[in-house]
Amino acid sequence: MSKLFIFAVGGTGARVLRSLTMLLASGVRIPNCDQVVPVLIDPDTQNGDVTRTVALLKRYARIHEALYSDGQKEKTGFFSQPMNTLAHLNTSGGGEELRDSFVYDFGGISQPFRDYLKYNDLSVETQGLVDLLFTQDSLAANLDVGFRGSPNVGSVVLNAVVQSKEMRYLAQSLQDGDRTFFISSIFGGTGAAGFPLLVKNLRDANSPLAHPEIRRRLKAGALVMLPYFKLQDPSADEKSAGQDFIDSNTFITKTKTALSYYADNLKGLEAMYYLGDQPGQPLANHPGRAEQRNQAHLLELLGALAVPHFMEVPDNQLDSNQPLYHEYGLKADTTDIDFGQLPTEMRQEVARPLIQLHYFARYFLKHTPEDAKAPYYEAGDLSAQLRNNRALRELTDFFGEYNEWLRELGVNQRRYTAIRADEMDFNKMVADKTVETGIFSKGITPGFFRDELTKAVGKATLNNPTENEALRWVVKAFEEATGEILDKKLQYS
Repeated sequence: MSKLFIFAVGGTGARVLRSLTMLLASGVRIPNCDQVVPVLIDPDTQNGDVTRTVALLKRYARIHEALYSDGQKEKTGFFSQPMNTLAHLNTSGGGEELRDSFVYDFGGISQPFRDYLKYNDLSVETQGLVDLLFTQDSLAANLDVGFRGSPNVGSVVLNAVVQSKEMRYLAQSLQDGDRTFFISSIFGGTGAAGFPLLVKNLRDANSPLAHPEIRRRLKAGALVMLPYFKLQDPSADEKSAGQDFIDSNTFITKTKTALSYYADNLKGLEAMYYLGDQPGQPLANHPGRAEQRNQAHLLELLGALAVPHFMEVPDNQLDSNQPLYHEYGLKADTTDIDFGQLPTEMRQEVARPLIQLHYFARYFLKHTPEDAKAPYYEAGDLSAQLRNNRALRELTDFFGEYNEWLRELGVNQRRYTAIRADEMDFNKMVADKTVETGIFSKGITPGFFRDELTKAVGKATLNNPTENEALRWVVKAFEEATGEILDKKLQYS
C-alpha cells in the first residue's frame, strides 16, 4: 500500500491541510495513494490554526472509517480517501508506543529559549557566541508559542524532531512507492526552520533512521508559501506593555534570505511549488496560542491542489538532481475567483466534487429536516437516525466546519467566490454557472432535489441498520442524487 506522508509545518501548514481535507471530503482523490498520513509540526500546542485542523482531520478520519469499515475501497466519492495517523501504520517502530494523534509531540516545551539552551551552564566563550547569534528578545522568548517569525530559533529547537520516536516510527514504516510532501511558509519561524531540517534528516543516509536505501529512493515534494498576508502593527500602548508581536514588515526580507539559503543548501527534493500574493487588509497580530486562528484564504486552497498534482507525476519524471519547479498563476488579476479562473484540467478535477459537496451539505442541513413525509426519508428511517445516530452527527458537525471554511474564503481581498457561501437558491450557488429557469422548468428546487434522492434510494429500505450502515445509506443517496442533478441541470464537467 503506497502512503503519502504530509508534513504540515507551522500555522500555514495547518491551514493548507485544512483546505486539503475539504477537497478530500468532496471526493477529490490523491492519485497513486492508498493512504494519507498527515503529521502537523508546531511547538505551540494551543495554536488555533493547528487545533482546528487537528479536530477536522479526526472528524474526517472517523467519517471515512464509518463509511468504509467493512474493507470496501471506493475509488471515488465523498470522504473516500483513506487517512490515518502514524500510530495506525502497523509497524513496530522499534517497540515504541505513539500517541494516536496527527500532531508531533514536542513534550510540552514551555521554557524560554535561554533555558532550553541551558545558557547559564555554558562556558563564557560559548555564551558570547550565543549572544552574537541571537538577540536578547529571542533568548527570552517562550517556546510554547512557537518561534514567532524567528527561523534561527526554530532551527535549533526543531533538531529534536529528527531524533524523535515519531520519526523513527515513520522511517520504520516506509516502503518503496511511498512519498513525502512538505507544506510550510517561508516567511515565518516554524515552517521556514522546520522544513529544510526535515528534508535533510529524512534523506541523510548516515542518520540512525531505518531503511536508508528506501529513504534515498523516496520521492519528495514541497509547497513553499511565500508572503500572502500581513499583520497589523502593534499600537504604542501594546509595545510599551511588553507584549510579543510579529513584525510582518520583515516578511519579504526573510523570504529573500530563505530563498537564497534554499538555492545553495536545500537538496533532496524532486518538486518544489511556490505560491504567494500581494497581501490585503492586515490581519490581527496574534503571535500564537488559541488566538492565532486565521481565516481560510484562497491561496491555501490553491496550495492544497499541489498535493494531487505532485502525486500524479510518474516516478521516472522525478529526479532530485533536476527538481521540477512550479508556480501558479490565475487567468486574470481579479479579486473574485471562480472556477473559470482555474486551468481546464484543474477545473475538471475539483469543480464537480466541490459543487456536489456543497449541494450535499446545504440540502442535508437545511432541507432534510423538513422532509419527514418524503419517500427517501421514510425509507431510511431518518426521523430516528438524525436524532440518534452518532455517525450522522459527525457528518453534521463536519458540514458546520465546511460552512465556516467556505465563508472565510469569501472575506479576504482575494476572494474565492466560485461557490456562494450564503446563497440559498440552488440555481445561483455556483457563481459562473447559472441554471436555466423558465416557464417549463424551475431549475434545481428543493422538490426536484427531493425527487432525485427518492430515485437514488429506489426500493432500498433500511431495516434495523447499524449507525455505519445508515451513514453509508445517506452518503450514497446524496452522492447519486447530486451527480444526477449536476448532469441534468448544470452539465458541469
